[in-house]
Amino acid sequence: MKLFWEFFSFELKVRLKSLSTYVYFAMWFFFSFLSVAAEDFITTGNGKQLLNGPFSNTILYMFFTLFGTIVIAAIFGTSVLRDFQRDTFQLIFTKPITKFAYLGGRWAGSFVTCVFVFSGIVFGEAIGSLMPWADHTRIVSGHAWWYLQPFLSIVVVQIFFLGSIFFLVAALSRKIVIVYLQGIAVLMIYLLLQAVFDATRSLEHFWSGILDPIGLQLASVIARYWTVAEKNSQLFSWSAHVGNGVFLYNRLLWIAVGFVSLGAVYLFFPMSVEALTAKSQGRRAAKAKREEESELQPRRSLVAAQMPSVQQNFGSGLWFTQLVSMTRLRISNITHELLFWALGVLIAFFALVNGYFAGHAQETNVWPVTFLMLQSVENTAVILLFVVATIYAGELVWRERDTRFAGIHDALPMRETTDWLSKFFALAFVEVVLLLVVMACGILMQTFSGFHQYDLLQYFKELFLIVFPSVMGIALLAFFVQTVVSNKFLGHAIVLGVFIMQPILNRWNIENSLLVPTQSPPYSYSDMNGYGHFVAALAWSTVYWTSIFAFLAVLSIALARRGAEDSWRARWGQARHRLPGLTPALGLFVLLVIGSGSWYFYNTHVLNTFYTQKQLRDFQAQYERDFKKYERFPQPKITSVDANIDLDPYHRSFSGTGHFVLQNKTPNPIQQIHITDQRQSVADVQFDRPFHHISSSFRDLYSIYQLETPLAPGEKLNMTFKVGYQSHGFRDGGERPELAYSGMFFDSSYFPTIGYSNDVEIDDPRRRREEKLPLLEDLPPRGDSLGSVTNLFTPTSDWISYRTTVSTPDDQIALAPGYLQRDWYQNDRHYFSYDMGDVKILDFFSYISGRYTVKKENYKGTSIEVYYDYHHPWDVDDMMQGARAGLDYYQANYSPFQYKQFRIIEFPRYRSFAQSFSNTSPFTETFFLSRVLNPKKDIDFTYFVTAHELAHQWWAHQLIGGRVAGSNMMSESLAEYSALRVAQKKYGDAQMHRFLSHELDGYLRGRSGETRKEPPLGQVQRESYVWYQKGSLILYALSDYIGEDKLNLALHNFLMQYRYANADDSQSGPYPDTRMLEAALRAQTPADLQYFIDDSFEKITLYDNKTIQATSQKTSDGKYKVTLVVEGKKAYADGNGVETPAFLNDLIDVGVFSGKKDEEKPLSVRKERITGGRQTFEFLVDEPPTRAGIDPYNKLIDRNLDDNSTDVVNQK
Repeated sequence: MKLFWEFFSFELKVRLKSLSTYVYFAMWFFFSFLSVAAEDFITTGNGKQLLNGPFSNTILYMFFTLFGTIVIAAIFGTSVLRDFQRDTFQLIFTKPITKFAYLGGRWAGSFVTCVFVFSGIVFGEAIGSLMPWADHTRIVSGHAWWYLQPFLSIVVVQIFFLGSIFFLVAALSRKIVIVYLQGIAVLMIYLLLQAVFDATRSLEHFWSGILDPIGLQLASVIARYWTVAEKNSQLFSWSAHVGNGVFLYNRLLWIAVGFVSLGAVYLFFPMSVEALTAKSQGRRAAKAKREEESELQPRRSLVAAQMPSVQQNFGSGLWFTQLVSMTRLRISNITHELLFWALGVLIAFFALVNGYFAGHAQETNVWPVTFLMLQSVENTAVILLFVVATIYAGELVWRERDTRFAGIHDALPMRETTDWLSKFFALAFVEVVLLLVVMACGILMQTFSGFHQYDLLQYFKELFLIVFPSVMGIALLAFFVQTVVSNKFLGHAIVLGVFIMQPILNRWNIENSLLVPTQSPPYSYSDMNGYGHFVAALAWSTVYWTSIFAFLAVLSIALARRGAEDSWRARWGQARHRLPGLTPALGLFVLLVIGSGSWYFYNTHVLNTFYTQKQLRDFQAQYERDFKKYERFPQPKITSVDANIDLDPYHRSFSGTGHFVLQNKTPNPIQQIHITDQRQSVADVQFDRPFHHISSSFRDLYSIYQLETPLAPGEKLNMTFKVGYQSHGFRDGGERPELAYSGMFFDSSYFPTIGYSNDVEIDDPRRRREEKLPLLEDLPPRGDSLGSVTNLFTPTSDWISYRTTVSTPDDQIALAPGYLQRDWYQNDRHYFSYDMGDVKILDFFSYISGRYTVKKENYKGTSIEVYYDYHHPWDVDDMMQGARAGLDYYQANYSPFQYKQFRIIEFPRYRSFAQSFSNTSPFTETFFLSRVLNPKKDIDFTYFVTAHELAHQWWAHQLIGGRVAGSNMMSESLAEYSALRVAQKKYGDAQMHRFLSHELDGYLRGRSGETRKEPPLGQVQRESYVWYQKGSLILYALSDYIGEDKLNLALHNFLMQYRYANADDSQSGPYPDTRMLEAALRAQTPADLQYFIDDSFEKITLYDNKTIQATSQKTSDGKYKVTLVVEGKKAYADGNGVETPAFLNDLIDVGVFSGKKDEEKPLSVRKERITGGRQTFEFLVDEPPTRAGIDPYNKLIDRNLDDNSTDVVNQK
């Protein structure tokens, strides 16, 4: 043991004397400090989650150990390699030293060093929480165990098993390249697998949690449905009785892997000089044998031989010959190294796996078109390409010194420029080869997926015109840094720091692309527009930063080391002699930097105004401070809209004039009219009676007009205005995605808003705290005097008459709500006149223009139309089918369709949603790429979304609620439920559990990330996960309890009583709210089920149902008797997720099934009264049962679905 302690203490002394140890500690301290003191730096949760709470700490430590794998690999790997790098192992191993002392001491010293290094996380977080500027509303003190338990169970365990694995690999390979490569490989492979898990949530189960080495997937398994209250109070438990013991078993598994690795290194490490040098001795013996055989060969006489004549040539031909020769040599050196092939294999592996998921996401599939494939294969491959550029730039600069060949190399008659260019071209060749590998993998995965429409030009543009320049820009920077610094690994750290600098600068509101290295303006490819309007900004940004890096690279040629003298004084002296020859190149790049930077600045700061995200939030906050007082100020309502709009999509602009008819629907005269111009698109507001302009806010966001003659109750007023937006040049981000070359799509938010607009307010609680704003006000309670008479979607109006004339270039089709009255061509423009006639609509309309292919069908008197880009024909028939099915179901159960047409219109994927306007539904581009590979398992997402958006023609465009709590669910929950019913008619009851599970998962994940307080469904505010997923689940379950026909009758009665509320020109009356909806539902619900409406609409109710046992016995008559033991629990939760046990006396499904999982056939399903505790039920079925359980279709809100059903055990 004495020798063990000597090696251990020696290793610690070496580490404690090493600057890198303290650099690593400081790095983790700094990152952890910022994660609490500046919460924007690393986000581990939502606005209510404690920054230093148990869950935040656990996730933070997992992230740090994930990205710290490279540090762990470096510390453990170099400890065992040190003796081999310095050739001291031959001396050490001649001494009577045991394996345990040597390996154990080295390993233990590295382990303690690593624990010290990573302890910076704890100290940084603890000190960061004390800073006065930190958000102390999300920081608590006095919980040291919240720091120590995650550190011990996550960080220390990770260091133990990862360090043991890295120690094993380093000891057996004894190569420094492999030491660093294994850390990078573990990091990248884990990131890839995490992406796979994210794409296939079905993998979130017991085994995926146990097998996760780092813990992020483990955390998802354990806490994916935890509420904020649970995240702020609970640590991951080591108990086998909590969460199925998944955390305990995971930690034990990887601790065991660590011990196995230590055992392997002890068994297989050759603790002898002979064994360690056997391979090199063999190579030397083979070389000696070849030399001996060569000596036996007859040789030509030097006397008899004629010597060749030598001619010296120092012209340009020699320069080119040397350049080609040196480039070939460097390429050969790189491609013969294991590191190159390992990185190439990693890139190919990542590209192939990510390429597979280009067409697969959870339970939906899409066609792997080239832009989706590129988006996927680039994902981690590009990171590795940057790693290649960084590593090989360092290797190429330092190779001659690392191999002790610098003296000979520096004496060669070769220019520094030639030497440098050979390195650059060699690295460029490597990157091109790897990009070709990425491209080949993308094409291969497209072919594998059955897609053969390859866009090779897009591959070339993306990989070689966008990715390649950015990668080589980093290579140029790395060449400069490695030339300037005196340590290769310090150079790598500096280049890495440049990458880290980008998000740090962005977090600190430095977002100008001219100031942030490696940052380029955002861009997106669309089949409808290609790279579209993003090209100019992207191209000039690339020229700007590439020129800066190239300038630095030319300086690196001047500063290149050459000769034995390596001091800065000597290098500056050499640089003065080299600079005259490099001046033209330096001047060229300076001109390019100035020219491209000036043009970029002119476009982004002169032609356009550049705002940071913080400045935009400041504007919003100022608007609220100044004008919130006018929120309830009486204003007239819009009753009619008439607009003439000229679209100019190829210049991303439009202009026009508008005419509003305003009516005073209040009981008092109105003297002032307030107008919000949230899009900065309105000008020249006029009224048909004398008025004067009182005031306008900064940026003309809010204007007040004084009428000389007040508008009397019931009186109408004409208002005219100009509307438009003119694009100039390009922007540094902040481009308006609605304005596109093809698929231009903007809505009525560009028109004036009468009065104060809540849409301008900041809704993020954390951002509101930063701006010193009070908590965002909830929607008024049901019955509020003003909210009840205010339209939820369009507070400035009730229902309007609408007509418009819109023009567009003659190769495009322009669309707006309404029926086409006529269209004509004039002056190279195509004009369309639309009019809604007598049908009134919401003051919520859109303008769309694009180069469309059109498919139309007259279905039972309704024209179903799909306007799509010719690249995307695959889902058009599916949309038509979904529209037909929806029309049939909704008209049969709710009311007649109020329009003569229903149009689906494609728009570019710059925005990802589908939206419903009157008789018009724009769909984002990706909805046209849906693909069903397995009808038994895949969700036909396009069919479902079509049914949902069509349902809004009833639930929003016929019936709309007031601006009070709960109203959102009357449009969204009812539309989602309606779509579920349409899907059920297509797929049948047996397949609906997939849809219901999807909805349940969305609800539970949503409440897990709640930033405010979760409200009950009947009083929902802004929580989309409540009004979408939870609402549809509850309505579907209610229809199962009382019957689909009765629920639909309730909805029909509710709709017919309240649709088109306030559609006449009289004084505004109350809109319906969820109390009326509940009353309609109660009228059709039996007395013994009224509890379900109370639990569902007015409370937050959670179930914990599970199956204890299911057994079967074959009876004498050939049937099967199934005995099912189940247990049920119910709880009520408050807005923070704190649960209180509730009395359970509910009807819940229990059932028996046959067949494979997800393809099960129901043999017997019935409702039983579940009262809590264990209950036993018996079934008699005709076929062999395979599974049985409680709530098998997932109709109730249950946070653990895995234990609802179990396999049936056959008892003979």
